[in-house]
Amino acid sequence: MKRLIILLLLVALLLSATGCQGNKITSPPSETISEDADRMQISMGFWDIQSMVNAAGKDAIWQMIEEKFEIEIQPVNLNWSDYNERYLIMAISGSLPDIFAATTTSVTSGDNVLQMSDMLARDLLRPLPEDLSAYPLVEKTVNELRDFITYEDGNIYAFPRKSFEEPELASSDAGMLVRKDWLENLGLGKPETLEDFIAMAAAFANDDPDGNGIDDTIGYNCNNQLVLGKWLSLGIAPECNIYSWIDYDGRFIPTYLHPEYQNVVATLWKLYQEGGLDPEFYQKKANDAVYDFGRGTLGALEYKVSPATIAEAEMYWNKYHDETEKFSDHVTYLNIFPAPDGNRYSNSSSVFWSETLISASVSDEKLDKILQLYDYLLSDDGLTLIRIGLEGSDYMIESGEYKSLLDTSEDNVSSLLTTKYPSLYLFTSLASWGGSEMDFFVSPENNLRYGETSMTIAQESYLWNKENTQLVRRPIEFLHMIKTDHEEFNSKSFADKLAQVIVSEDDPITGWQAVIAEWQEAGLNEYIENINHMASSSGIKPK
Repeated sequence: MKRLIILLLLVALLLSATGCQGNKITSPPSETISEDADRMQISMGFWDIQSMVNAAGKDAIWQMIEEKFEIEIQPVNLNWSDYNERYLIMAISGSLPDIFAATTTSVTSGDNVLQMSDMLARDLLRPLPEDLSAYPLVEKTVNELRDFITYEDGNIYAFPRKSFEEPELASSDAGMLVRKDWLENLGLGKPETLEDFIAMAAAFANDDPDGNGIDDTIGYNCNNQLVLGKWLSLGIAPECNIYSWIDYDGRFIPTYLHPEYQNVVATLWKLYQEGGLDPEFYQKKANDAVYDFGRGTLGALEYKVSPATIAEAEMYWNKYHDETEKFSDHVTYLNIFPAPDGNRYSNSSSVFWSETLISASVSDEKLDKILQLYDYLLSDDGLTLIRIGLEGSDYMIESGEYKSLLDTSEDNVSSLLTTKYPSLYLFTSLASWGGSEMDFFVSPENNLRYGETSMTIAQESYLWNKENTQLVRRPIEFLHMIKTDHEEFNSKSFADKLAQVIVSEDDPITGWQAVIAEWQEAGLNEYIENINHMASSSGIKPK
């Protein structure tokens, strides 16, 4: 409630100080007619689409979609760090986009500033229509996930973005890229155990692995502080490898309360104390570690190992290295270590992550256009468009075979397409995060899309995980239950407290126990009991 009040005051100050103009807090775009054509305007809020927002003109894919559906799309860029707060400000100032990406249903921690219950109480959302038969692929997705997305009033307000078609693909959401040339320079093999990894990370930081005689290398870091240890934890306390909830001892609890999570804290503490963990990990922003890896200063990057994310890492690498320092010659990946019980576990994900919410101001006619667009993006034609571009311009089919028309001598098709068509930052993930097994197998088409190195690493890692690991068990039904917020026990508080324990020279387990005791004094147990009561009232029971 305290955060809500502060944000309300912030909005009031903005409105009074700027007259709703200095910070461009404006009313939603008019639904009627654009200046250019007889088309309905639809505003769309999504993460990291600034290149689309800032483009000098509309790219060809953007134009094609607008022409196909007779609409005009107005993109609204959002940042990962403050999008919920911005939604609150937009809601109060009457400038919510027509549709916008959110995590009110798929969030697993329950720490959103603006929850669905708040938005419904303010009459900010409209539900999906009961009859979706005109949009068969939208209807299929909704029916598959209906149990998770139906609100307590019986309506569905969120269209979910499915994570992966095959559950095993979720293993790619936690991986480890390492500098294989540094391993060779230091006479090290790939680490086979957690202890080997700690020693490797320390050597990367302390033993001049690049041989330049300068203390300028970093051992290990991840792309976001909130997922620090996500991959490492699979070999320590598998169920605790994400900031979320688990069922333990007859009730649902946050992962950090599991007794085995203390071993995760102790491992991260040891990595830091021995120099293996980036000394500035707690000061860096999301993706800074990816940039460090691209610059060649970081030896072990905890990241995803899907084709797209490896291709992203290679893209940054190529910005700082010429053709004599190929990504493929310097980078490899690690396999997951055995857990204490002797088994190997891989990351699992919820059936979907994030969703589209629809503003209450959207008319039936506009919603019809939106759902038509989503159905198209989920179709084979739509997936072909966002994966390989426009036929005749970006590729051709010759004797039944795909042939790229882009110059792929220095970059992969995926990177070339997002450079050529900035709108793909929106359209590629607007309807689903979607990935299927076909995206993870080496093929001429996929090699062109993401590059041979990215495909090789992604395929090898996926197949090894599929054959040698089991997915971490998750209480999916509970995770998708809409939870109440708490200003004290949220992701930022968790990340801050964890960092304080890691950088302290005091015993980490004692330090983490003190954090838990502090939270319990502040009402953590009561909060957990309330959440469990909500679950029980909804018929959700621990296994």
